[in-house]
Amino acid sequence: MDYTCILKSGSHRETWTGEIILLGMGNGWYEAETNGRGTYFHILAGRHKYGNYLCIPNHDIGCELSDFSDIFWNEERISSLMRKVDAVTVAAGLVHLPAMAAGQLKN
Repeated sequence: MDYTCILKSGSHRETWTGEIILLGMGNGWYEAETNGRGTYFHILAGRHKYGNYLCIPNHDIGCELSDFSDIFWNEERISSLMRKVDAVTVAAGLVHLPAMAAGQLKN
């Protein structure tokens, strides 16, 4: 699935297309691949007892998340661990995981 990524910096706004592919899912977790601006991310995300988490093993990254729909908070959190443009790509992609999983369940 393709999605739009938006990086805002003051009055400057930059957009690009990201792509996310759902690889697997279970009760409260997702595994996906995300690509944007030439960078690939293998994503493991899900729910734990106190909230949500994100792991990106191929970039040695792991952190807590807000709700997957909270792009602003997640982008800020992820950008403390990687380049801002990459954080935007990942945070914007996370929004789509629950809907993609729900679509898979209907098939």
